[in-house]
Parts: sequence; structure tokens; C-alpha cells
Amino acid sequence: MSIFIYFILLLPLVLIFLKQLSPSKGKLPPGPIGLPLIGNLHQLGKSLHRSFHKLSQDYGPVMFLRFGVVPVVVFSTREAAEEVLKTHDLETCTRPKLSATKLFSYNYKDIGFAQYGDDWREMRKLAMLELFSSKKLKAFRYIREEESELLVKKLSKSAETQTLVDLRKALFSLTASIICRLAFGQNFHECDFVDMDKVEELVLESETNLGSFAFTDFFPAGLGWVVDRISGQHSELHKAFARLSNFFQHVIDDHLKPGQPEDHSDIISVMLDMINKQSKVGSFEVTYDHLKGVMSDVFLAGVNAGAITMIWAMTELTRHPKVMKKLQQEIRVTLGENKEKITEQDLEKVHYLKLVIQETFRLHPPAPLLLPRETMSDIKIQGYNIPKNTMIEINTYAIGRDPNCWENPNDFIPERFVDSPVEYKGQHYELLPFGAGRRICPGMATGITIVELGLLNVLYFFDWSLPDGMTIEDIDMEEAGAFVIAKKVPLELIPTPHKCVLLAAFKRKKQQRRPPSPPGFPIIGNLHQLGELPHQSLWRLSKKYGPVMFLKLGRVPTVVVSSSETAKQALKIHDLHCCSRPSLAGPRELSYNYLDIVFSPYDDYWKELRRMCVKELFSATRVHLIQPIKDEEVKKMIDSVAESASQCSPVNLSGKFLALTVSVICRAAFGLSFHGTILNNDRFDKLVREAFLFLGSFSASDFFPNGGWIIDRLTGLHGRRERSVRDLDAFYEQMIDLHKQEKKQGSEDFVDLLLKLEKEEAVLGNDKLTRNHIKAILMNVLLGAIDTSAITMTWAMAELMRNPLAMKKVQSEIRNHMGNKTMITLDDIDQLHYLKMVIKETWRLHPPAPLLVPREVMSEFEINGYTIQPKTLLYVNAWAVGRDPDTWKDPDMFLPERFRDNNIDVKGQNFELLPFGSGRRICPGMYMGTTMVEFGLANMLFQFDWKLPDDMVVEDMDMEESPGLTVGMKNDLLLVPVKY
Repeated sequence: MSIFIYFILLLPLVLIFLKQLSPSKGKLPPGPIGLPLIGNLHQLGKSLHRSFHKLSQDYGPVMFLRFGVVPVVVFSTREAAEEVLKTHDLETCTRPKLSATKLFSYNYKDIGFAQYGDDWREMRKLAMLELFSSKKLKAFRYIREEESELLVKKLSKSAETQTLVDLRKALFSLTASIICRLAFGQNFHECDFVDMDKVEELVLESETNLGSFAFTDFFPAGLGWVVDRISGQHSELHKAFARLSNFFQHVIDDHLKPGQPEDHSDIISVMLDMINKQSKVGSFEVTYDHLKGVMSDVFLAGVNAGAITMIWAMTELTRHPKVMKKLQQEIRVTLGENKEKITEQDLEKVHYLKLVIQETFRLHPPAPLLLPRETMSDIKIQGYNIPKNTMIEINTYAIGRDPNCWENPNDFIPERFVDSPVEYKGQHYELLPFGAGRRICPGMATGITIVELGLLNVLYFFDWSLPDGMTIEDIDMEEAGAFVIAKKVPLELIPTPHKCVLLAAFKRKKQQRRPPSPPGFPIIGNLHQLGELPHQSLWRLSKKYGPVMFLKLGRVPTVVVSSSETAKQALKIHDLHCCSRPSLAGPRELSYNYLDIVFSPYDDYWKELRRMCVKELFSATRVHLIQPIKDEEVKKMIDSVAESASQCSPVNLSGKFLALTVSVICRAAFGLSFHGTILNNDRFDKLVREAFLFLGSFSASDFFPNGGWIIDRLTGLHGRRERSVRDLDAFYEQMIDLHKQEKKQGSEDFVDLLLKLEKEEAVLGNDKLTRNHIKAILMNVLLGAIDTSAITMTWAMAELMRNPLAMKKVQSEIRNHMGNKTMITLDDIDQLHYLKMVIKETWRLHPPAPLLVPREVMSEFEINGYTIQPKTLLYVNAWAVGRDPDTWKDPDMFLPERFRDNNIDVKGQNFELLPFGSGRRICPGMYMGTTMVEFGLANMLFQFDWKLPDDMVVEDMDMEESPGLTVGMKNDLLLVPVKY
């Protein structure tokens, strides 16, 4: 009986041994002779990449090994790597199943270690859209700049006392803070459940276990399982994973606490929304394991890799003083000696820094072995057969030191990249810090930006020296780590503030000023000082506190500019510093999470979307093409008003002008009138007004992130906004359903164009055009073009009724010009100069959007000597600018003649008159809106004389404004038409 038991125990070992001896198909690559059962495992030291590199010297750039029963092929030259990652990318782009990666990826529900397939593609697409897109990269710029500035402040304290700085800890803290803020929405400086030392310990422990070998992976059949448990490997692995998982759960729980803001900026918030809504990504439903898998990828790959690169770069620069001197000289000469703060705009100016980073990547790639791949089919590389299910290792450490690729490969020479096309983005296989092919690191752009910004700050503001008694030869270059390779011994240097930087810092401390501010209350700040019409409240405050005024709206710092000069500084001189948009609840809901033109943050997506819309919808060609529609709709309006004129009954001009613009826009953009849709007549009018109210109103959740959402629900704002979004969504869906049939080329409207782009899977920025993108764009067209034109025509008629001389003058001009003509054309409009003055004067007194759509400051700048900080909400009060007595004589009077002898127009170059805004965010529909107002108003003034209803005099006219993003007359304008 005992003999039988021994036979059963030894059988797996015998089978493993026989499998090792079995012949393989074709010619395998050369490799060292292994031992029975363990293969070549005994030939591997602690530094796996160095062991591979040493073995490849004897066995060549394509080398075959066995890890237990697992076949492994190691590639160590550029040519071999290119064959794997380019020629055979599809056959080698999956991952091997290893016990550590299975555990830390939550059963392969991540991006880095997941098996290649549809699920992996969908998860990677999600991460690219929500975390690593160029849109997100730019949106989170302020985080990187804030954390870099905080690092400089910390280092300055050590510099003042000339004390040693552990750069490893300092730079790790920088990358950890940035990654965790932009990916997890978690600021560790304010976090109450972990400190930075524990985070560093957690990352290092997790990466050590993730990169270690488990016997279970290479000795299946039970033997490996036993050895892992006897050696304690299994226990250590699971303890490390438990600590990491516990940390992730703390972060998730923090997002789930009651009263947390409805933030959609970090990937945890995005995926939690998907989990709560049971959303699917591709064919699978998103779960908490998917969320934690992505968190694991970002946390372990993103935090340490950037810090390691910066540390190695600083180490090499310290060992090469001439390179350090050259680099710092370039930085300080290029950026100037008195710069107060480094921004990401500066990164494009420092070319030698980029060469230094490339050379650091070559000698010290953070992951010297790319994440292992596994062949999905038999392939042939450099004449050798690589069987299916072979583990693939790319040794970037060896490639970076290959003498066939690099002259003097062991020397640190950044100049080698001066005239070289080689870069690190996956197209040049001699430099692969981020990999290449389908499995290239998706966070490459984010990672390199953090490295460049961090190094630029520490090199610009400080000079660095070794501790007393230490020389360059004493610097320890030993490596440590298994998964990513760090410097084993901390790099400790003494910072000294650069003398010119000290002067700049002193100057900044002395001169930096915040704009004057009215006193506010605790918690709410100045919110109580904003009435139903914020532009008027802010105008009154600006009379006391000046044209640049600081407010605190709840927790949100806000600056309001109220003069033409300060508007020019914000919208022209510093336009690029403040051309993004803030995250506000109303715009977020109505724009499908900022997929539109108006409220989208400033990034590549917005630029391409705006370019497309200007070309396809708002161009002069498009305006002229829709002129027949305007002719028809204006004729209908005239006929309707003529009927009232025959009965001497009042006409609701507010309603008539709104119906006109609705009909023109719906026919031009949607190809049909809104009459007969689910949104017609009064319901449509009400919905448009409500939407503008939600876009322009202050939501408590915007200004009280930790509890404002409760207020919004108690007041009913949240519910009304959701109903508005649902109703508009239903309208968009009906419009889209009516356009499913393809039209002939040349007859397409804007919806047809967007649906065509969706079908072609067009890409804007890094985002593929989806149905939600289309709806967001339609929202801009529907709301942005309809209400504003109608409001201007209504205000113009009201002001003309209050100023009979101006009314007589503009009607005389029109009628004298028209003669016997019966209908005004666009050519006629160009000759009506006084009419244009009337419209300009209307825009001066009654800009449709009296507070321009708010901007968000992206980087620090000054207005009138006052410092405007990043993340500040910036309002331009166009209503106040138009009534500024320093700019306009008799500013409250309606005097169109004031425009006779000046060249002020509304195209964004004259900051005294800003109905369409200015700068990069100027309204793209300006020409369309202007022609609509001119054409509609001219026809009504030509065809009819106007009088007030019986028993009403001019003094009785109600000029009160309505609240919202656009401000029309609170009460409808009722006038009696008299046929001319």
C-alpha cells in the first residue's frame, strides 16, 4: 500500500520530467542547458533583467529558457523586439496567467494583465476615455501644477536650512499625490485614513510581490502549491494583496459617503456610476472587481514609475556635473531668471530636458522587462519557432545598452538624441520604456508630463550638491525591486535656492495681491449677496469694490471683471490661461457630461468639435443656404401679424420672435419644423426657458460639494432639472429617428451630418462620436441659437417704443431704402446702417447673456496687478461693461447714434461691447445670430407701425428682466401693429 502512495506522489514529477524531454515542433532558439524539473530557474538572480542580459551575451538576442515546465523566450535586441511587438503583435498580445497577477488584477479584470480579447479592449477604451485621454490630461493640468508647486514649497524649507533632502521620498510623494488625485479623486494631503509613508510602503510591497515568482506558476500538478505554502510565498502574497485591497476599499468607501459631491471627473466616480446603473461595457457588466482592477493598474504602474525615472535622472545629473550645468542653464535662460511658477506651457520650451529624460529611459527603464506576453499561436522569429503558450520577455534594459544600437552604451550622453529621430512612443524599438503595440502603456502621456514637470521644478528653483565629504564616485548605483527597478540607496542631496529665484520669490511674496472683496459669511461666503439677477447684483458691488472683484461662492473662489479694460486682459491678453470651463451641475446634465461646444473644457476634443461645427453649421455659406427658410418663416410671421393688425388687436412680440427663431433653427438644423413633434407650442417655449434657467442658475452642489446636493433635492431643483433633461432627450431622439433614412448628398441638414459621422465612427480628439455627443451638440444649436436672437429683437422693439425718435429714424431709413420693394433681402440689410446701430445699442444695454458663460482659470495670471489663481471661476459681466460710465457717455440712455463715429463692433475685438464674448470661447454662431436679428427686426419695422395697447403710455412699459443664463423681458412685450 505504501509503495502505491509513493507512486501517486511521484507521478506528477515524472510527467513534468517527460514533458521537458518531449521534442518541440521546429527549431527552438538557443538557450542554456537547464536542470530536470526546475529548468533554468537556478540561473536567475535577484535582478532578472541583468541575468537575462548576461545569458544573452552567450546565447544570443533570442534565447529559450524553461521556468519549471513553462517555456520562455527572451528578446534582447531592437530587431527581435520589433518582430515581436510589430510584426507578430497580434499573436503575442495576451498575458500569461500567473498567480500574483491574477490576484492583484482581481482575476484579470484590469487592463495591464487581462487576457487579450473583447473584454480587454472595452476596458482599455473606458480607461482611455475617462482617465488617459488628451481631454483628461489637459483638464487635470491644475492638479499637476498645484502638486509641483507644493513640492517646491517643501524643498524651499530644506533649502533655507541647508538640510539633506531624500529625493526618493520627495518625488514619490509628488507622483503619488498627482496620480491619486486625478485617478481616485483623493487628496492625500487631506486624507484621514493613510499617510504618504504608508502609501510608499504599500506600493513597494505590492510591486515586490507582483514581480516575484510563485512556484505554482511553473510547477502545476500540486508540487508548486505545496512549495509556495512551505516557503511562505503564498502567505506573503495574500497579505500584501489584502493590505492593498483594504486601501482601495477605503478610497471607494470615501466616494460613497453620504454628502459627497456628484463628481464625474475621476475614474472611481465614473465606474461607480456604471456599477450603480448596472451599465455594460461591451458584453459584460461593470463590477467592483473591474473598478479595483483598474485602480490597481493605475496605482502600481503610475505612482512609482514616474518617481523612479526622476530619481534616476537626478542621480545621473549629479554624477555628470557638466550635463547638470548645461541643463539648468538652458532652463533658466529659456524661461527667464525671474519666473515665479512653472506651468505645463513651459515644457515645450526646454528641449535639452527632454533629451536628458530620454537618456534616463535608455539606461534606467522603470520596468526593464516589459510586462510578459504569451504567444497565442505558433510563430517564427529570426528563423526560430516560438510555440503557442510560450511566455515572452522583452528585455528593454539590454536593448538600451546594446552596442549595436548605441555608441558608448554605458555612458550617460543626452546629446546622442539631438539629431536622432528616436523617441519613446512605441515606434522606435531601441527605446521602449512604455512598450509598443497593442499593449503599450495607456498612461504614457500622463507619465511623461509628470516626469517633465517635476524635474523642471526641482532644476529651475534649486541648485543641488552632495553632502559634505561625499564625492561623485561615492554615489551608489545599485538597483532594487522586481517589477519596477528603483535606486536601492536613497538619493540624498542638499538644495540651494537659485539666487535669481530667491529674488523672484521675494518679489512675488511682496507683490502678489488678491482682488478686493465684499465681506462674506462663513460657509456661504458671498452667495447671499447675489439676487435673482446676479449681473445686476455684481454690477452694484463692483461700483464699490472695483472692476476686478473677488468673491467666495460657497467654497468656490470667484473673480468678476466689470470693465472693458479688465475684460480685455481676461479675454485677450490672458485668454489661454482662462479659456476652460468649470464643472457645474446644470451644464453637466444638459450637455451629457460636457460633450458639447459651449461647456466642454478646453482641449483637443473641443477644438475639433468647434472647427467642425463652424464649418458645417455656422459658416457664411450655411447662413446663405438657409436664407430661403428665413424668407418663408418671416413671411408667415408677417401674415400672422397682419391678421392682428386688421383686427387692431395686440401682438405678443416675445412669442412671435421666439416662434420665428425656433422655426428657422429647427428647419435649418433638423430639417423640419418643431410643430407636430412631442415639443410644440407652449410646452416647447416653457422647456427652452427652463433649460436656460438651469444653465444659468446657481446650484448648491456646485458651491457646497459635501452637502449641496441635499439642498438641490429639497428645493426641487434637482428633480426639475432631471425632468428637463428627459424631455429634451426625448425631443433629440425623435429628431434622430426622423433622420434614419439617408438623404441625397447636398440636402443633408446638421442632424444628417452628425449621424453620418457617428456611422463612420468619427473621432473628435480621442473620443469616438456617440449618440450622446450628437445630443449635446444639438442642445447647443437648439438653446444657443433660439432664445438669444428672439431676446434681442424683443428688447430692440421695447427700446424703440420707449424712444419714438429712434423708431421714426430707423423706419424711415428702411422704407426709403426699400422704395417699392415688398420684402427685405440680406443685400438690403447691408445698407441699413442705422438699423445696425439700433441693434448694437440694444446689445450694449441688454446683452442676451449678461454674464458671459463662466470660465475656469487654468494657470495663474494677473489683472490690474491682482493675482488670479488656478481653479478660480471667472465671470465677465458684459451687462456692467455696457453700462460703464468710464466707457460710455450717458450709459443708461438708448442712443444708437453713439455708434456713428466709432468702429466698435461685436466681433470680439472691441471689449466695450461683448454680446458674443471674445477670445477662444467666442460664440461660433455669431454671424448666424446677427443676420437673424437684422433680418427679422428689419421686416417687422418695414411692414408695420407700432403702438402701445389702449390706456397704456411709455412710462407704463415694464422693462424688468427675467433670470437665467440668457436675460429677456420678464413679461411679454404686447404691441398693436398697424399695417404700413
